[in-house]
Amino acid sequence: MSQDVRALLALWNDVDPIHDVAYNDWHANEHVPERLTVPGMIFGLRFRTMSGVRGPRYLTLYGLRDVQVLDSAAYQHLLAWPTPMSARMRHVMHNISRAVYDVQVLRGRLDLPCLSVREGQGEELAPMLDAAPGCLQGLRRSDTQPLPWVQAGQTSSTGDQEQAFMPPATLWLIAREKAEPSVGGALDYRRLPVADMRNAG
Repeated sequence: MSQDVRALLALWNDVDPIHDVAYNDWHANEHVPERLTVPGMIFGLRFRTMSGVRGPRYLTLYGLRDVQVLDSAAYQHLLAWPTPMSARMRHVMHNISRAVYDVQVLRGRLDLPCLSVREGQGEELAPMLDAAPGCLQGLRRSDTQPLPWVQAGQTSSTGDQEQAFMPPATLWLIAREKAEPSVGGALDYRRLPVADMRNAG
């Protein structure tokens, strides 16, 4: 992963099961590739939870040159003028959580088959971090703006309390080649595909 990444945008969400196939087709082939046209958005990664113990099923990560990318005209235009499919998909998403992190540590690759999301201090996770082929530590910013289109009932804090999910204040992303049993309350994810429109002829 590029060492030019100074910030991370993380979005968690669920989707109504009846729309799951359409959601994944749109998200992989239109939505994330569209976001990657924004100058300063360095990577976009999609994941689906493996553990199923709590929290939203989907996680999307965007590596940013800096947090100002989210205030740029290019990104704000995409928020204000969604494609027809994006406008439809906004209504089927729920348990939405959004957080922006200042990147403190970035080593190796995050685009591996498996990812653990953990909250904690580096000392606690040192054995895992030392063995991991990729990891990122981020500190959540208190000035994260909510998505302007989210309606009441779509955020995780307003739904079933058992499903409520608060983005970690100190985020550790630990990438792995193979799935392993969850340890220490981690959320474990497998990576999902993203179409690479930037290299299309």
